[in-house]
Amino acid sequence: MSYSTDDQRILDAIERRLTHDDPALATRIDALNKQFPHIPRTPEVARTRRRSPRVVAAAVLAVIALLALILTVMLGSRSTPPAGVDGGPAALSSLSAYDDRATL
Repeated sequence: MSYSTDDQRILDAIERRLTHDDPALATRIDALNKQFPHIPRTPEVARTRRRSPRVVAAAVLAVIALLALILTVMLGSRSTPPAGVDGGPAALSSLSAYDDRATL
């Protein structure tokens, strides 16, 4: 991020004043700056880091496949009624009668 000329001038004045007031702190900060150099991020760098269209397409297809699998499991897990019973409301009473006969 670049600063305006006035901002940069003010920051330079603050840095000079801190260096004058506390030389030990300035030495430590210089050592840290050398150890961890600042790498500016420009919009041009950000634009070159776009994801590959193949990676995006693979991710979209994976999500669609996962959703299809979940829907298949959810819709396929319905319990099926016994043979000859259509599963309507009347089937519930006949099903309970069927269970009563089976226990006798």
